[in-house]
Amino acid sequence: MSPSFLRAVAAILEAEGGDTITDDPDDPGGLTRWGISQRSYPDLDIANLTKDDAVEIYYRDFWLPVRGDELPPKLALVVFDCAVNQGVQVAARLLQKACDVVQDGRIGPQTLKAARRADALARFTAARAIRYFGTRNFDKYGFGWVTRAVQKALEANA
Repeated sequence: MSPSFLRAVAAILEAEGGDTITDDPDDPGGLTRWGISQRSYPDLDIANLTKDDAVEIYYRDFWLPVRGDELPPKLALVVFDCAVNQGVQVAARLLQKACDVVQDGRIGPQTLKAARRADALARFTAARAIRYFGTRNFDKYGFGWVTRAVQKALEANA
């Protein structure tokens, strides 16, 4: 696993509440630990999920699909965070929207090339924040979601 992924996953684990086990009745994910939800992984023993297992899931199911090691490092963190919080296809489509390329939900050479634009981070963060407004439970979680999106963009740009 690359140093870029290890830095990004540390930020994700913190944003997702770390080792805390939650089961918020308003969160459709259900039982969650390390940010990994029972809804997404119904056959996984979430209550006993280890940090190492969570890191492996984040790498395999989120970092690799968004091609984190091939994105500019500043953008990699926010696209990865979006994939975790909003879904891999959503992250890919928002990146493509920000980069003005075809939105097919698959990050390929054209998207990677366009992602090197200087304004890609700002445009991606704006597209991500706008998408949250139409998300179920925005009234309860929206402020936190948008804050997280902006915070990750600021961290990436630091």
